Amino acid sequence: MIAIGIRLALVEPRIAAALLFAGSYVPRSMVDEARRVTIPLHVLLQWDDEGNDRQLALELFDAFGSAEKTLHANLGGHTGVPAFESDDATRFFARHLR
Repeated sequence: MIAIGIRLALVEPRIAAALLFAGSYVPRSMVDEARRVTIPLHVLLQWDDEGNDRQLALELFDAFGSAEKTLHANLGGHTGVPAFESDDATRFFARHLR
């Protein structure tokens, strides 16, 4: 759940970068917390995810306080994340977890 990832990024100083999946309900209060997240972020969004409010996911992404944040949006439902996204995630972590 992305809300848990936001909270962990705020309270755990050992987290230097994060990949978050915008595929679950996000309480409005998390948008305020997202503003305080400053680590590099790689966010996945399935454009047609039936259980996800796309507009809220976009607002949440915009709210993140990170200087480096990337949004990867793909067509498809919740379980339709393309296989190539794992390659992009690997490169993201290779850049930030040296």
